[in-house]
Amino acid sequence: MAASARAPEGLYGLPLEEFTPARDALAKELRAAGRKDEAAEVKALRKPSVAAWALNRVARDHPDAIERLRAAGADLREAQNEAMSGDAGRLRAAGRALAEAIDRVAALAADALRAAGRPVSAAQQEKIVATLRTAAVDDDAGEALTGGVLVDDLEPTGFSLLGPGSGDLSAGDGADGAGGVAPLPGAHRPARKPKPSKEALEAVEAARRELRRCDAEAEMAATRARRRAERAETAMQRAAEAHREADEARAAAEEAAGEAEAARRRAAEAADAQAAAEAALPT
Repeated sequence: MAASARAPEGLYGLPLEEFTPARDALAKELRAAGRKDEAAEVKALRKPSVAAWALNRVARDHPDAIERLRAAGADLREAQNEAMSGDAGRLRAAGRALAEAIDRVAALAADALRAAGRPVSAAQQEKIVATLRTAAVDDDAGEALTGGVLVDDLEPTGFSLLGPGSGDLSAGDGADGAGGVAPLPGAHRPARKPKPSKEALEAVEAARRELRRCDAEAEMAATRARRRAERAETAMQRAAEAHREADEARAAAEEAAGEAEAARRRAAEAADAQAAAEAALPT
């Protein structure tokens, strides 16, 4: 194992069990170099959750999949804006494309967990999918995912019509707080506004229906991913059991072969003794 990572960002690419000792080693190196402020910042870095770690691995090993995920999220946001203007024609296809991209990245994250010897539970799969749904449509979360430096599981945005910034990525309520999400331009409504037309209201309702379908498709993708993970886990357990039974059968066969060889030797010795006894008899 490497003693430490030279850049703090590199800590998030290490095996999960190596994060804490590598972080502490890096902080110690920085203190020894007289960089006390940086050392304190590194020491304060939190170990990523299991789901965040798996997605950080995907960001490093399959950046193209993350790029497609974010592109699909941007396309959905654009389709939402079009729907707000009365054209919801692309919304369903955009939602389906994002669900497929989420499904793909979630499967890669499950592969990363299995490769690390970690179980892929349904709960972990749900956390992965929820985090991806936020990272796809929120710029701050998407940048953290692209950089492979996610720390926490993220709550899903629900593909809100507000677009980016609709997910709660910080503990504070202020839009400009540390780690907060900036509000969208024009998010604050003026005191007086024109009454929306019937066509605009119908377009918004149609957009909402399409978004509900998008949510349903995303949930279906998550369910498919969970079922695949469960089937893979069951197959691995069966394979391990079959391997154990094969080892036991091989050991039993070797033991039986040894016993048969010993029996043959005893039979040969008995035959030699009988022949010697018969030769000693008077003729």
